[in-house]
Amino acid sequence: GATGTRIGALMQATATIVIGIMLSMYFTWKMTLVSLISVPMVIGSVVMEGRVLSVGLQLVREASYRATTIATEAISNIKTVAAFCGEEGVIKRYHDAFVGGRVMARKSLRWRGTVFAFGQTAPVAGYALSLWYGGVLVAEGEIHYKSVIKVSEALIFGAWMMGQALAFAPNFGAAVSAAGRVMTLLARKPKVADTESPSVPIDYVAEGKIQYKNIKFRYPTRREVEVLSGLSVLIPFGKRVAFVGSSGCGKSTLIQLIQRLYDPDEGSVYMDDHNIVTDMRLATLRANLGIVSQEPVLFDRTIAENIAYGDNRRQVTIEEIVSAAKQANVHTFISALPNAYNTRVGARASQLSGGQKQRIAIARALVRNPRVLLLDEATSALDTHSEKVVQEALDRASEGRTSLIIAHRLSTIQTADMIVVIAKGVVAETGTHRELIEKNGIYARLYELQCGIPEEMEETQEGDV
Repeated sequence: GATGTRIGALMQATATIVIGIMLSMYFTWKMTLVSLISVPMVIGSVVMEGRVLSVGLQLVREASYRATTIATEAISNIKTVAAFCGEEGVIKRYHDAFVGGRVMARKSLRWRGTVFAFGQTAPVAGYALSLWYGGVLVAEGEIHYKSVIKVSEALIFGAWMMGQALAFAPNFGAAVSAAGRVMTLLARKPKVADTESPSVPIDYVAEGKIQYKNIKFRYPTRREVEVLSGLSVLIPFGKRVAFVGSSGCGKSTLIQLIQRLYDPDEGSVYMDDHNIVTDMRLATLRANLGIVSQEPVLFDRTIAENIAYGDNRRQVTIEEIVSAAKQANVHTFISALPNAYNTRVGARASQLSGGQKQRIAIARALVRNPRVLLLDEATSALDTHSEKVVQEALDRASEGRTSLIIAHRLSTIQTADMIVVIAKGVVAETGTHRELIEKNGIYARLYELQCGIPEEMEETQEGDV
């Protein structure tokens, strides 16, 4: 590396060049100045080579990234690829991803070779020019032939050392290019930044009241689509509130905003009347939240370690882990395993079923005793039996804390204290299940499509008759 022999070689080359030029100027300045004409050519070739190398590396990097993305995607979804006989298509796409970049990289390498050869030839050309001009000066009697040899040897040795130093230029060019990308990444300022002057203590325990006020939001990658258009809703402490609406209406966005995975473009989100962006540290906010998502992520560790991961601020005791597992309705299953809580779940939790993973994720969320529980379609990917077991665990986990629920299956949210219907980026309806059915609005139509005509509507129709 640069901190080893190469930096020493560069220092030696620099010293040799400087001393060689000084000695040459001492013996005959005319011959020295003529000989130094080759130096700009050497420097110019190095600059050109660095630029050519940078372009070539960028082309190769882009082609490699495209090909790697295709390969990773295909391997991760190999069952789907095989089911639709897509192997040949994937191989062709993988090959084509490299072709364009490879052709351009070859052209770049040819230019690089030409420029590098020119840079290596320049010192020798300078030596030849030095000897020729020295001969002219000797013939005219201006200097002694011994001075010609001294100047020529000093300069050629310095030029040779320069060539040795410049041989490292391609490596340094690659290093500078790589370091530039790293430094750009390190210098990037995240849009979701921690507040510098929080008004809430770091160990603040929230009550659980949440308010979304005039929220407008567009995702950074889809700025042309306004997801939320001035949405406002107040969620009282300790209530089970369900968000309902068509796909893409902004339900999951509300969950992400309360976690500060994104910040709203306009408007504010409050927890206990504290603005979560300006008044609360990220760690304080998220310590009061527990999340259970549709696809729970478990690590290839033991069940106990996965549950304890829910509270990384301290050492979670086994008693707390067992208590959380009991609340999540998963303790009986874990206890029946040969190694109980010390059982490893395997890569991507391959040793567990969907319902088991989900209940462990619930236990992980509960181990920190969050004041607000976020349930993002927690049962949508489960079969009927697993859904019932997990739903019982969720109902038990929701007791005594504020719960924000997102569910496509409306049958799972009938007991919610409040149902918020979102349409066109705003709150369209609010109320309990019965109240919304009686309104015969958006929620009633959605419920009818999923579950048929509800009893409440049938009773209303019979009363009208």
